[in-house]
Amino acid sequence: MTDRREPVAFDTETALIAPGLQAPPLVCVSIADALDSELVHHVEAREWIEGLLASDRVLVGHNVAFDFGVVAARWPDLMPAIFAKYERGEVVDTLIRQKLIDIASSSRGFKRYSLEELARRWLGIKVDKSDDTWRKRYGELFDVPLAWWPQEARDYALDDARLTLAIWRAQESQNRHLADEFRQARAAWWLHLMRCWGMRTDGAAVEALATKLQARHDALEGGLVSAGLMRADGSRNVKAAGDRMRAVCKSKGLALVVTPKGAPKLSHEVCEAVGDELLEHYAEVSGLKTKLSNFVALLRKGTSTPLQPYFDSLKETGRTSSSPNVQNLPRKGGVRECFVPRPGNVFAAADYSGFELRSVSQVMLAVGVCTRSKLADALNKGFDPHLEIARRIVGCTYAEAERRLAAGDEEIDTARQVGKVANFGFPGGLGIKTFVLYARKGYGVTITEDEAAALKRYWFEAWPEFVPYFAWISNQCESGPAKIEQVFVRRYRGGASYCEAANSMFQGLAADAAKHAGFLIARACYVDTASPLFGARIVNFVHDEFIVEVAEERAAEAAEELSRLMVEGASKFLPDVPPIAVPYLMRRWSKGAKPVRDNEGRLIPWAA
Repeated sequence: MTDRREPVAFDTETALIAPGLQAPPLVCVSIADALDSELVHHVEAREWIEGLLASDRVLVGHNVAFDFGVVAARWPDLMPAIFAKYERGEVVDTLIRQKLIDIASSSRGFKRYSLEELARRWLGIKVDKSDDTWRKRYGELFDVPLAWWPQEARDYALDDARLTLAIWRAQESQNRHLADEFRQARAAWWLHLMRCWGMRTDGAAVEALATKLQARHDALEGGLVSAGLMRADGSRNVKAAGDRMRAVCKSKGLALVVTPKGAPKLSHEVCEAVGDELLEHYAEVSGLKTKLSNFVALLRKGTSTPLQPYFDSLKETGRTSSSPNVQNLPRKGGVRECFVPRPGNVFAAADYSGFELRSVSQVMLAVGVCTRSKLADALNKGFDPHLEIARRIVGCTYAEAERRLAAGDEEIDTARQVGKVANFGFPGGLGIKTFVLYARKGYGVTITEDEAAALKRYWFEAWPEFVPYFAWISNQCESGPAKIEQVFVRRYRGGASYCEAANSMFQGLAADAAKHAGFLIARACYVDTASPLFGARIVNFVHDEFIVEVAEERAAEAAEELSRLMVEGASKFLPDVPPIAVPYLMRRWSKGAKPVRDNEGRLIPWAA
């Protein structure tokens, strides 16, 4: 690993960010190390940056992926050197370091990660980042020689580099929690490149979606007003809805879920779980209003400029998130189908098969709760783990279940869906009551608590290694909230509850595997001129799925290469349960897309 001698701090000042422009024009570069600090005008900065990239000195920045994005936009030919710097483990980020420290120490209340906030927290310094400073004015100095700059503008830029280095020094007191910083910096880099490129939307599809959502909203609203759950002005009658929730739960013998203040809970998942049509409509109307006010407005913007969501590269579980949330769009209803590639391109995509089932199997083997995993064996042999649960539910052999499923047997198909819920829900330590809600909300599966308890018994029979796994998790939480260590990467999560610990172990491993793959894919897109992916661009990452925009004439080869790199990148983290990534092509994003091949076996775009 790269040594921990003091790095060189690196920061840029730029013109303003704008819609469609997340890598604005470079104005100056500030550099600081233990001996000196330097401010360099953009017209003279290239030689300095080339020297830093070629050296073996670690570069540290605050949100440094943004700075490298600015550099790459100014000098695209430096992209290979930037990727090489990241690959050698010579780029770190004080923002990411702080997240690693906070996650390890369970500092959940600390959510702000600005340079200003870290200077206050670590150095006790109050930094003025208000609009009265030069923070947003550097575009005015683009053509002004450095010698003519106001002293305040020079000091502001130099202070950013100096503060970054001082914060890095202070954070070194927690270096036992920073082993994963180089991998996480690489992830932040390719996620930022993805943001800079962005996604486009189809205007006709957006307007069709808006019309459909409004029609559905209006139809439901009329019935809810008649039933008294909504008022004529469109507002919700919460008291009436609460009274109905009480009545429905009483009539069905269901436990009433309440808010901290004791009122009936009326969330979407609770309204769906009780199985009352009016309450389901009540919850759906609220969701439709959100889609109309948020989703549609957002999608319309994408018809004129690329949508460029911010991707948070590191959450407590190790996973990523996005804002706006393009990683968790509705699977049905037409929202995803509004996203289309730029003219002349198609989407090449691939997703990991049974990704978190593989990662949880790998975790159990890695932490030593078992020497052999039945789930890992099933996955490695190409068996369907959901069908294994299904055949136990209906009481038949696996071979018979396969035949019945292929023949379109409705009973075995329904049982497989229930088995899928079990395989995805129980590994996180869900109890019976929570599992019932999870099944209804996430998969539309209605199941009683008794049926859930029987399902859990079938699940343990199929995968007995989870008994010692849950015992191991319980042992981590024996003295209270756990501090867990992610396998292979020495990243820690503190303050974890039983379910959080169970989930983080395998979600974190899957995230680490996918992030490594993402770096390989981005390097192929931006640097490897011999790759079928060269010139393509990652446009979205949805935890187990990558979507790449690529010229149609080489899309088939690009999709196959995407799949290969996903497997290569994840294999390092799943050595005992090798990953599988299935490639396909799309003319618009859809959860229903499937691999389609021509008579010669070459991938062609899927069409609904």
